Amino acid sequence: MVSPGKLEIFRHSLKGIVEEMGVTLQRTAYSTNIKIRRDHTCALFDSELRHIAQHDIAPQHIGSLVSVVPRNMRDRDDLEPGDGILINDPYKGAVHLPDVMLICPLFHDGEIIGYAANSAHHVDIGGPTPGGIPTDSTDLYGEGVIMPGVRAVEDWEYDEEMLGLITRNVRSPEMRVGDYRAQLGANRIGEERFGELYEEYGADALTEYLDELIDYTERLVRSNIQELPDGVYDASDYMDGDGINDEELLVTLTIEIDDDEMTLDFTGTAAENEGPLNCTPAMAFAGTMAVVMSLLGGDLPKNEGFYRPFEIITPKGSMVNPTDDRPVAAGWEIAIRAGDLVTKAMADVLPEETIAATKGIICNIAYGGRDPRSDDDEYVYYETVGGGYGGRATKDGMDGVQAHYQNTANSPIEELETEIPLYVRRYEYIQDSEGAGRQRGGLGIRRDMEFYDHRSSFTVLSDRTKNQPWGLFGGHAARAANYVINPDDDPEVVSSKSTTKLDPNDVASVQTPGGGGYGDPLERPPEDVLEDVVNEKVSVEKAESEYGVAVDLEDRSVDEAATRELREEVDR
Repeated sequence: MVSPGKLEIFRHSLKGIVEEMGVTLQRTAYSTNIKIRRDHTCALFDSELRHIAQHDIAPQHIGSLVSVVPRNMRDRDDLEPGDGILINDPYKGAVHLPDVMLICPLFHDGEIIGYAANSAHHVDIGGPTPGGIPTDSTDLYGEGVIMPGVRAVEDWEYDEEMLGLITRNVRSPEMRVGDYRAQLGANRIGEERFGELYEEYGADALTEYLDELIDYTERLVRSNIQELPDGVYDASDYMDGDGINDEELLVTLTIEIDDDEMTLDFTGTAAENEGPLNCTPAMAFAGTMAVVMSLLGGDLPKNEGFYRPFEIITPKGSMVNPTDDRPVAAGWEIAIRAGDLVTKAMADVLPEETIAATKGIICNIAYGGRDPRSDDDEYVYYETVGGGYGGRATKDGMDGVQAHYQNTANSPIEELETEIPLYVRRYEYIQDSEGAGRQRGGLGIRRDMEFYDHRSSFTVLSDRTKNQPWGLFGGHAARAANYVINPDDDPEVVSSKSTTKLDPNDVASVQTPGGGGYGDPLERPPEDVLEDVVNEKVSVEKAESEYGVAVDLEDRSVDEAATRELREEVDR
């Protein structure tokens, strides 16, 4: 029996390894998406392919690594020290093609003692659209390079022919090579540090500690589930069309809590789509589990023991478990909405812990063209844009952030304007985009970009233009998304799944949703409404019509008599 103190030291030793792997990957990567936005994660598995530690930077990658590594490494008997396996195949447990995983066996005295793995979102993976996010693909082959689990590394060096084959099929190959090498460096750190831990503890003690840590995690998670009321809870929402067809699509989730176990069931969700709005079971798993982790609370270890009390049901042939080789480029859009459905389903039984709807989109954006500043060199850039967080029982929703598992940063203006030939003409919160509430939702973001002196492509692979983020307990819905070309001069609204060819000096405007409100807006303290009006987050008109508050902007004060009358009138 391992003492609690020693187990905690061991647990954080593992955590320290994956965190150092993550820092190595981030600081040696070439692309903004990894080095600045941190769209990557690292993990360790033991010799039995049990998940034993995970870097917390990007929770969305939990689902892919947990799914991919055991499934694809269990029957491989051809591995040698220093090998590396590249995989991004959604139908072998991965997610969408830009998220490429590198898995390396870790050896000691000729025996495998574990595996180091990481996943990083590559800015381009080939295919017809710069950025690896085609909006009208009808099969997986149209979405980029598929890596089914190929040995690309031997003796800790990439096979240059293999790497050359991959990068010949993508845009900006030199930058892509830099990111692949950063992934290898991260796993090499994992090998060194895990080897040191193995030497310190020895094989028998290491196994004992791992067994105890995984079992302890399972007991802890089961105990936390038992604190939730037993029952069956459900929620649903609609997605925009799939990029090919314009029909709205149902996502439904039923949560069953039975003692110390939880089932998350997507039965009833729309059938698989012709276009790229499909997600793999790994994506659905990650989308729901990231939110469940938060609802359970506490600094819970992330390893195989965490997942044992959960069952995820994704019916085959639905858009959360498509049949082989359906397109999945937009799958994360479904997964993040699934996270919102967890909070909606649990709202009545966990009103203090839940939140109203977030922006509910990943908001994949990509740009591509030839840079007039550098002899027309080809460029490609990928990012996601934040939006509103949902209002909570005691706090407003955060403005302009990523939501749930999407723990990536908004690209800084300086980075954008340095990397690619554009000017950011507007970068601001969208006034009145919040869902009104006792605790209002967060504001969405507007980012207008002028692509100067060249033709470029502007790709949006997103959602939430048709259905607004919902409020809770009387809170109002937030403003939906909007994507516009030349918004201030002959505006052209484009679809949430579209690629537009821009003429020189055209402006592309990305306008993300706000977050839903929590509680009756008429219960919001007038002083808080005044502050929002003064800060230009809420207009005077909306303060009156939805919050029932009369604001005198000149005096920066609340007209209390008029407010009483307004609230009585609005309440009627």
